[in-house]
Amino acid sequence: MSIRILHVGPGRGQRGGIASILAQLAMLRSTFEQAGVSTSFFETRGFRTVGGILAFAFIDVPRFVFAAKKTDVVHFHVSERGSLYRKFVLFLVAAVLRKRTVFHLHSGNFERFVENADPLTRFLCRSFLQRVDCVIAVSTPLANWLQSQRGTDAVHVVGNMALGAEQRVFTRRSQACERPYIAFAGRLSEAKGLEDLFRAVAELTGKGRDIQVRVAGMGDVECWRRIAFKHGIADRVIFEGWLEGDAKLAFYRGASLFCMPSHFESFGIATLEAMFCSLPVVGTRLGGFLDLVVEGVSGYLVDVRDSRALADAISKLLDDPGHARKMGVAGLARACALYRSTSIVQRYVQCYRNAHVFGAGELVSTTKHLEQSK
Repeated sequence: MSIRILHVGPGRGQRGGIASILAQLAMLRSTFEQAGVSTSFFETRGFRTVGGILAFAFIDVPRFVFAAKKTDVVHFHVSERGSLYRKFVLFLVAAVLRKRTVFHLHSGNFERFVENADPLTRFLCRSFLQRVDCVIAVSTPLANWLQSQRGTDAVHVVGNMALGAEQRVFTRRSQACERPYIAFAGRLSEAKGLEDLFRAVAELTGKGRDIQVRVAGMGDVECWRRIAFKHGIADRVIFEGWLEGDAKLAFYRGASLFCMPSHFESFGIATLEAMFCSLPVVGTRLGGFLDLVVEGVSGYLVDVRDSRALADAISKLLDDPGHARKMGVAGLARACALYRSTSIVQRYVQCYRNAHVFGAGELVSTTKHLEQSK
């Protein structure tokens, strides 16, 4: 008999983050069904206005009750702030309905959020984690922190996927662009380390390097144009906007390397996309990068906000294109070995079977695939 899963997370036209993960899970419905798992999705709305709060209480909660009654396991995709509060309310409803539950953390900043939160929020978070039947983290560092909060049972590590890039895996060809460029893909924000990258590029161009940065993602473009101008590299930064499908893959394909110097990172889907496109990676020594990148083999990791080390790592890859290509091939091999959709689906299915059969306090501990691969 099929295990019925209800995924609870953002929707309603949102891009990136958890919404992109849910979109990929929806694309794999038939794969899950072959493994004896049926999936459905419940979209939540934000708390940004009083109207949104009222709509959540009087529309979303009743809809959730109706949807949850027809499922066996409710899978909550959780981030910080409003996401946590919404999911906790729905978790309480699921508990009343006696449904098995999964807490799936996607936020790399969640630990800091909880540490700085008020006592009620910290209590709510700990209660949530200790009462669900299964806890999933997208990376090992997140799992270690969640284990310290949960206190019991294994925390499962299930990485994200990059279906579009995976389905078009290729061996990297020679650099197509005459002028080399660094690819950055993500939200345009300080937290993603974009200004750190600009500082590093400014240092390299000051030493005579002819290189561009191409930035794909959403954010305040005009603000970041001003920041690029402040660092003297306005003519070397190209803002591509939001890219999808073949346009995004072409963006990766033409780059010399991928750089994402995040200040925190739960996983790094853009990094995985770049790896599937055989790009060497320069990232920061934290979060999902520690799982994704083998330092010195498939890329380089630097300390947060260390733009000089960032410039040195970028320079190493630009100075030795042959070595950069070898690193890209190593990254592709790692992506294929650990993050293909078939293996990720298997990990989800194992979590669902454990939660459905055993429940909280009796989970069968799963082997952390990342520990074996390092």
